[in-house]
Amino acid sequence: MNFNITKCHLLRITKKRKPSHLTYTITNQPISQVESHLYLGITIDSKLSWSKHIHTTTSQCARTLGLLKRTLHPATPKVKETAYNMLIRPKLEYATVAWNPHKQNNIDTLDKIKRSTADLP
Repeated sequence: MNFNITKCHLLRITKKRKPSHLTYTITNQPISQVESHLYLGITIDSKLSWSKHIHTTTSQCARTLGLLKRTLHPATPKVKETAYNMLIRPKLEYATVAWNPHKQNNIDTLDKIKRSTADLP
């Protein structure tokens, strides 16, 4: 039987200064090691720091917000609010129970996007 292991990744989650570096294989093919990986819409990294996930999320939301500001400029405030509630807010709040930020710089990054939506209506 021939397995395709290109979708398999090894993500070691540890706070150790010198983690073990064992090589894992499937059908004698080594599994690639990654520092972070997207799983169910959440970017998990090897130290369980949410900075990369927050950066990715806020970047996506900033691009969407820019598009909304350009295209919905003449629209009513109700339409702009609906667009925000449908396109940006769910991305910012998705799975926050799991990755709820506790570092002030991550909180500030998320708040920056929320504040910039004040320009939308």
